[in-house]
Amino acid sequence: MKDFKLDNEPKITSGFTTPDGYFDAFSEKVLAKLPKEEPKVISIFNSRKTWYFAVAAILILMLSIPLYTKYSTNTEEIDSATLENYIAYQSNISEEQIVDLLEQEDLDKMKLDFNVDDAAIEDALNSSSNLEQYITD
Repeated sequence: MKDFKLDNEPKITSGFTTPDGYFDAFSEKVLAKLPKEEPKVISIFNSRKTWYFAVAAILILMLSIPLYTKYSTNTEEIDSATLENYIAYQSNISEEQIVDLLEQEDLDKMKLDFNVDDAAIEDALNSSSNLEQYITD
């Protein structure tokens, strides 16, 4: 085999060579080839803007309707004569149901103060012949 020395053998030159001063003006050439106006950017939000507004409007309606009904209804109290007439003509309401619906405040309003002496009670009982009816009631 022959002695092989790298330094002594002729080298093969590459086929690509750059001219002198090529990279000095390279950036200017590339920038000249780029388009002058930048393309218009289309946002994702713009294409769906109407849907976002529709959802927001529905949410506002969903929240405002209960608030409107809560504050717009007037709580008018019914006078006692109308209430008594209503209860008198409704036969399906029992006394127990009425008592269950009453609150302590209503019971306090219904209390009546009778200023009756014991002597008046005794006179009423003595004058009446049907004492058993008073005792059982």
